[in-house]
Amino acid sequence: MTKKPIKQHKSAEADYESIFGDVARIVETARRSAARSVNYIMTAAYWLIGRRIVEFEQAGSARADYGTQLLKRLAADLTNRFGQGFGPVNLSQMKKFYLLWPAEKIFQTLSPKLSDSC
Repeated sequence: MTKKPIKQHKSAEADYESIFGDVARIVETARRSAARSVNYIMTAAYWLIGRRIVEFEQAGSARADYGTQLLKRLAADLTNRFGQGFGPVNLSQMKKFYLLWPAEKIFQTLSPKLSDSC
């Protein structure tokens, strides 16, 4: 018997481990990029939700008193449609997020990151 087949076996195994490692890194990188993209997009979505709530509430003084009821009703309907994450407290936080962060600060930060991950 010669040792040549054993070397080929080890070489084939090393080759496989190499390709497996490469493919695993590609999948891991893609998953991280996808998660970052989703996080950036959801951050923008939450800011836009906050803006819409503020705009609706500020459309008239009569609607300002309706704000608490609006959040409760909107929370119930959104939760019914999309599941958890849209309770009154979260919607209130989205509203505060909009009020505390100017558009240029949100979207200028997100745009370069989104184009890098695409």
